[in-house]
Amino acid sequence: MLYVTFIDPSENEIEANFEPGDSLLQAAVHAGVDGILAECGGGCSCATCHVILSSAWAGTLEPPGPQEADMLTFAVDPTPQSRLACQVQLKTEHNGLTLNVAKRQY
Repeated sequence: MLYVTFIDPSENEIEANFEPGDSLLQAAVHAGVDGILAECGGGCSCATCHVILSSAWAGTLEPPGPQEADMLTFAVDPTPQSRLACQVQLKTEHNGLTLNVAKRQY
């Protein structure tokens, strides 16, 4: 089974299984990851699924599109590795990806 590891705001590591084509948000919700609010339900209109990729994985995902980049300006303390979990589509090569859930979502 393919998995990603979320580090929640309390520093707990949660492994979340995924199928290729799932979003990070889907994996997080299915695994019950704390700190992912996703108030818009994955519509890229709220920035409450803000995650920060481990620098080891930088450049392995498609870059944010214009809408995601715009929404990230509303995230709390975005970094160059910040992404919205609803916009990251997972592939087989993302098996083992590690990321942090933003400490604050609003």
